[in-house]
Amino acid sequence: MRIRIAGFIGWSNTGKTGFMEACAASLAARGVRSGTIKCVRHGGSFNVPGKDTTRFFEAGSDAALVSDDETLRVTRTPPAWDRTYAESLFPEAKAILVEGRLVYGAVRVLVGGSAVEESGLKAPLQDFDVVVTEHPELAERAVSAGLAVFTPDEADSFVETYILGGTMEARQVTVTTGGVEVPINGFIKETIENVVVGLVKPLKKTDIDGEIVIRIGPAKR
Repeated sequence: MRIRIAGFIGWSNTGKTGFMEACAASLAARGVRSGTIKCVRHGGSFNVPGKDTTRFFEAGSDAALVSDDETLRVTRTPPAWDRTYAESLFPEAKAILVEGRLVYGAVRVLVGGSAVEESGLKAPLQDFDVVVTEHPELAERAVSAGLAVFTPDEADSFVETYILGGTMEARQVTVTTGGVEVPINGFIKETIENVVVGLVKPLKKTDIDGEIVIRIGPAKR
């Protein structure tokens, strides 16, 4: 299974970290290893001045501080990092949760916090797949815009639907044009699956775990 990634965006103190923490706990309870990334905007360094690992890092080497309980690794961030870099940080993870940044191909989650209408959100609803809110007015607006809605207490349901996809097994995805199947690679298959499932899920009377068939007729001339 390709690593599942979810990006969480929202103003400070809206509950992003708490929701991600609950997601991580839900994954751990299922035996699914995850990694979390906290993106910060301020400058500076996490290295403590004068410490051995800092001196190694300043000399041009990546550094790691290892104890019996944990390992802290310090490496240089690429100028423009992407999904590949995020995955490289957690080679054994099956899911990665990113706070403060959207990564291509990831589930896009907007955390509303105290916002009761779209104008109070950090970004437009149209740029996201999911909204986390406990306010009925905002939830109704999000659903009408085609987004899925979870309350801050529904991290487990979010994980089941958007991280695990109801199953750890990949779904079969086929694309045909003119009755002929088009060959597609694994990345395209998963992208199509994520996009289609995300669009269909908010619709009424849908079996999200069943077969999904979308047909687009020929262009009119």
